Amino acid sequence: MRIVGLRIGAPAARLLQGILEEGGYSDTAARIAEAIDLHVTTEAPLTADDHEAILVALGDGCPPSLSRLRRELLEEQRRLRRFRT
Repeated sequence: MRIVGLRIGAPAARLLQGILEEGGYSDTAARIAEAIDLHVTTEAPLTADDHEAILVALGDGCPPSLSRLRRELLEEQRRLRRFRT
């Protein structure tokens, strides 16, 4: 699957799903799980709120396999803020 244009393999997606579950973001975790189960190869069906949940869940202790995703999500946030102002 892809999230913010980055290809996320199944192992990393499952890790992300678990982190989201542990962080209390079960709705976002469920969307990731569904994308894994459906073998989604395009952009995962996630909302802006899901992107925010991922950023919060990853926090400062982001696993190396998800660090690029975190950086891209942070960049997406910056772009959106500039667009809104």
